Amino acid sequence: MMILLLGMAMFPALRAASFDPMVVTLQPKISMGITPTWMAGTSNAPAIHPDSDFLDLPVPSLNSQEEIGCFALTVVFDDNGDGGPVVEWISKQGDHTLLSAGLGDNGVALGLNARTLLIPQAIALDGGAVRVSFASRFSRLISTSLRPARELGVAALGENCKAALIADSGHVLSEEEVSGSDIRPNTGDRTDGHVIHADLASLPVRLDFPGSEGVMESVIPLAEKPVGSLIQAEVGGLDPESWIEVSVNGESRGTLAPVAFSLNDPSVVISADGHLRVAGWRGASVYIPARLWTTGDNSVVLTLHRSGTDAGTPVYLRKVSGDLLFPASTTLNNSISAANIPQNSQATNAPTGTLSNGSLYGNPSPNLFHAAAPTPIPATPSPTTQN
Repeated sequence: MMILLLGMAMFPALRAASFDPMVVTLQPKISMGITPTWMAGTSNAPAIHPDSDFLDLPVPSLNSQEEIGCFALTVVFDDNGDGGPVVEWISKQGDHTLLSAGLGDNGVALGLNARTLLIPQAIALDGGAVRVSFASRFSRLISTSLRPARELGVAALGENCKAALIADSGHVLSEEEVSGSDIRPNTGDRTDGHVIHADLASLPVRLDFPGSEGVMESVIPLAEKPVGSLIQAEVGGLDPESWIEVSVNGESRGTLAPVAFSLNDPSVVISADGHLRVAGWRGASVYIPARLWTTGDNSVVLTLHRSGTDAGTPVYLRKVSGDLLFPASTTLNNSISAANIPQNSQATNAPTGTLSNGSLYGNPSPNLFHAAAPTPIPATPSPTTQN
């Protein structure tokens, strides 16, 4: 199915100087970038109030703009898992509208985090200001960047694709990602045509949890080998010079490769010692050839390798899945059973199989098992099958 969406694309800086961002840096010291020409319609400059724990960024009226259709705000901050900064819209009449009650990841001390919030045309039509506040934690705000965007009509394939913002690097952000609300990963296994998306760790899990030695293992029991597969995840806190190795059944397949990023993206931060870091979550994946899989239990091991310059910040994973493609003749419900989920992550809802005694088997908690989850039994047991 093709869905017509209203997408947003950021103008590259070299194409039009009028689309330069308004950047306010707060750490390690307060500074402001060059005032872009599109701010000429505002009477105020960005106002920083450290004593009151907030800053205001003026936004010009879109009525006076020919190419700008909306704005995107990116906030970089140190996330201790306590909700993160609050974002409000202030109209010219002084009315306050809450855009985000917290940009951070509740309960996950990700460290350096970044979140982009879309300020749509309906809100910014008459102009006003964006207020970013971090009560009693203003010192943990790193920077804010307000970027103008133009509206494009785009088409998206698939009912699950809800694109809302296209960045310079080509990375597409979904409506949920730019809404300012909490990100709620889909939990449980699901099918898409002849592909099974096996949920290995949908909720955030720390890869370098003390005592884990930077290793996380999942067991995927298969009744039939897939013809191809991907291991996919979102990674947070990983130093750009460090990497995560992926091994299947004892054989190293290579690196869980993060998606490309733009060097002038607001989420790119240079530390005081000159070390480049990328804030927030980044998608990553690696292809797994069919020859590495086997019927029965399959071990998938993710291993963190830190570079010599890595500061040792925590590394988190979320939305970890094994995407497995099966032949058209395969009955997907009998191809995969519940995976053994890593400790501290949420159990999945695997496709239902049938046990040899005829009872249904879905996804009991991994804590109930002292051994690996059972391999699914064919839907029609042979007369000689014994319990």
